[in-house]
Amino acid sequence: MKQQFNNNGVAKVQFRILSLPESLLAVEVSAIRENFLSWMAANFALTTSQKFQLMTMPEDLQETLSQAIANSYELGQPVQFFKETASQDDQPDLKDIVINGAETMAELNSQSNRKTAFVGQLAINIRYKVSM
Repeated sequence: MKQQFNNNGVAKVQFRILSLPESLLAVEVSAIRENFLSWMAANFALTTSQKFQLMTMPEDLQETLSQAIANSYELGQPVQFFKETASQDDQPDLKDIVINGAETMAELNSQSNRKTAFVGQLAINIRYKVSM
């Protein structure tokens, strides 16, 4: 069942993924790495606006983010995710997306390197700007 792309929905998807046996976890992280947009669409009931934002995401950011998320899950670490709920007055395009730790997490490319190089947690925060 697809989840909403909000705090609760992301938590449910992460719990499911991090509860998988190692062989199924490997399949899941492979899907994230191979086609991040398809993986998002398969796991979340995305709005038209969210689909558009994913499709227009710069390719290098998409690659970094998919690698970072997959590496986090391989390490058994959830992604720290926070999305503000938009009020009635918020415009969907008036938001800041702050990603911390993506470059560090995406660069971890071997099992031995991952355990020694891990220094933090991937964090994604989506905050809505107040319209004036």
